[in-house]
Amino acid sequence: MKTISLVLKVISFVVLILIWIFTIVNFKNLPETIPIHYNIDGTPDGFGPKSSIWFETTLTTALFLFLMYVSKKPNFPLLNIPQNIKKKPILTEFIVSILLLIIMLIFADINYESIQNALGKTNGLSSIIHYLLGLVFIFVFGLLIYSYIISKRQNLHG
Repeated sequence: MKTISLVLKVISFVVLILIWIFTIVNFKNLPETIPIHYNIDGTPDGFGPKSSIWFETTLTTALFLFLMYVSKKPNFPLLNIPQNIKKKPILTEFIVSILLLIIMLIFADINYESIQNALGKTNGLSSIIHYLLGLVFIFVFGLLIYSYIISKRQNLHG
C-alpha cells in the first residue's frame, strides 16, 4: 500500500507540473478578462483579470503541499477521517494520496477548461468536472462504509 501511495503522489505531482506548464504556455494568449467562476451547468458566470489564473494555480500548489504534509500526519487536526482509520498510518497515507490525486485532477480540469474557454475554444465546463466531483462523493461514502465495517469488526472481536 505504501508503494501505491507513492505512485499516486508522483502522478499528482506530474499533474501539478502539467497545470503550471499549461498555464505558463497559454498565459500570453489569454484575453484581459477570463472566466473565474462557473454555475452548476458549467456556464461562466463570473469574470476577472487574466492574472487571476495564477491564483488558481497557486491555490492548487498550496493544496498539493498541504495534502502531502497531511498524508504523513495521521493525527493532524484538520484531517477529518474516521478515528479507526487514523489508527493505521499507512492506510491514512493511502487515503490522503487518493484524495490528493482526485483534487489535482479536478483542478487540472478546471484550469484546462477555463483557459480553453477564455481562448474561445469552448463555451463552459464539460461534464468531466461533474464526474470528478461524483468520484469524490463515492470515495467519501466508501470511506464511511469501510470505517463502519472496521468498527463492527472491532466490536465483535473486542
